[in-house]
Amino acid sequence: MSDSAGFNPVETLRNFARNSPWIFMAVALHLIVIAAAAVFYTANHEQKKEEEPTTVAVTRKVEAEEELPIPPEQIDRKAIPKNEEREIVSFEEDVYIPTNESVPEDLSLDRGDPDSVDNLSGGSTGGTAIGVGTVGHAGLRPSAFGGRRLGPGAKKGRAGGPTEGTEKAVLEGLKWLLRHQADDGSWSYGRLKSICTSDKQCFDAKAHVTDNYNDGLTGLALLAFLGAGYGHDAKQTIVDTQRAKRHVVGDAVKKALNHLLKKQNPDGSFASGDKPFMYNESLAAMALTEAYGLSQNRYYKEPAQKAINFLVGSQRPNPSGQGKWGWRYDSLQRVEREIGMGTAAAENKALLFDSDTSATGWCIMALKSAKLSGLNVPDDAMEGGMAWAKYATADNGMVGYLDPKQAGQAVSGGGDHFTYHPAVMSALGMCIRIFAEHDPNDAFLPLAAAQIVKDLPDAGKPDSKTGDRLSVDYYYWYYASIALNQFDGPDAPKKTGKYWGPWNKKMVDAVIALQDGTDDRKTEADPNRRSCQTGGWIIPDRWGSHYGGPIYQTAVNVLTLEVYYRYDNAFGGAKRN
Repeated sequence: MSDSAGFNPVETLRNFARNSPWIFMAVALHLIVIAAAAVFYTANHEQKKEEEPTTVAVTRKVEAEEELPIPPEQIDRKAIPKNEEREIVSFEEDVYIPTNESVPEDLSLDRGDPDSVDNLSGGSTGGTAIGVGTVGHAGLRPSAFGGRRLGPGAKKGRAGGPTEGTEKAVLEGLKWLLRHQADDGSWSYGRLKSICTSDKQCFDAKAHVTDNYNDGLTGLALLAFLGAGYGHDAKQTIVDTQRAKRHVVGDAVKKALNHLLKKQNPDGSFASGDKPFMYNESLAAMALTEAYGLSQNRYYKEPAQKAINFLVGSQRPNPSGQGKWGWRYDSLQRVEREIGMGTAAAENKALLFDSDTSATGWCIMALKSAKLSGLNVPDDAMEGGMAWAKYATADNGMVGYLDPKQAGQAVSGGGDHFTYHPAVMSALGMCIRIFAEHDPNDAFLPLAAAQIVKDLPDAGKPDSKTGDRLSVDYYYWYYASIALNQFDGPDAPKKTGKYWGPWNKKMVDAVIALQDGTDDRKTEADPNRRSCQTGGWIIPDRWGSHYGGPIYQTAVNVLTLEVYYRYDNAFGGAKRN
């Protein structure tokens, strides 16, 4: 056949159908079936897509009390090197994930909680902590606050940093504080009787209990959470197996802060009457200040500044007539009202200059936190605290409570049958100087450190007459731990190994030994076993039995065990990465 007319596909297909009709029909039928299947699949697939739920992003409603949106938390979850597990922070426990989602989780069983701080790696809590060095936080928000991180000294394996034991004790202490927080957000020694519901309760029925120190106790408990890195917006949870309850830590912190805000007076103080107590005022002010410094949320800025302004206004004048001095129990404003300025006798005017080393120490710590938070702190306020510390210091590294002549003499209180540790005022003097002046060459510091290590922590044994452990002094241990860690700890610029090393070992041994370790887990043999004391420091010391009981004792010991990361080195020592 000739090809000159070209190829005609239509004619070719017609000839094929005429010559082979059955093949043609089979091919056509297959094409029709394939087309029908394609239509069915497309329709069915689109229907399933329409039935799938649609996720809609909804902007979080900002609560009325927040003026700034809070950035999401950024948690460092670096793995812990196996060879550093004894010196590295670790809250890790076995993770329990129910295999049957229809069975509710039993929070009274100690099987771990995948959403809790127990299972955060590397000791991260997702927050920051107060830091008084020059190093900014390398995690959440730009600030001068250090963060729950090990300093380079501990990271390099040198002794003197936190261990799994100390961090476990911190966690159990925070559980105890959560368990004993009142509904209004406060912590109250007087209300423990109604809060402690187990057979083994936390309060001493014979103790003299007062609610005069509630504002200070609330501030101190708050500082324990803030020191561990938990701000008002922390999302981590802690499960209290004793109460079978999961606590959102940020909610507890926020509730306590709101309690203080409601208590605050227009002048910035927190006293219910017209007689402020400077221990209460300084602790509440420090808590608000560190809460603001942690978040930089403007909601807390003005109340924190007002509290600091009240502390500054309460500072006594220097008797030389120039500059400022220290602090005492009463505020300067109240003393001026009582003695009647211009008409009082000369001996009454001497009350204007009345100061003590302990109250001054707390106020200086609060002012230092304020400076780091970006709040206004007059220079002469810090200089006044330093002037008092120098005045109260004796030649041998000892410091007096009211004047240098009293250096080494006992300070009386409700627990006078306990052993008095004279170096406690030396520890306070060190802290005032370290945080007010930042001079590592201060000749007083090694003298005071030598006095402190002469009297190392000791848990002791119960006294045969009173049953108390007479050697225990949590207050001394707290301030001495801060002072020696700053002066001679792993991140100090002048490490000697003479002070912090021996002190830290004895401190950890004593503090952990005194924590209540009752096993409160429910078991098949004893399904109702519970102890309200678990995790707290119930054994009294020289001051706790009269001035706050186990709330004070637990909060201050948690703060002592946070000393490794709560403060950056004030001398600008080894920097954290």
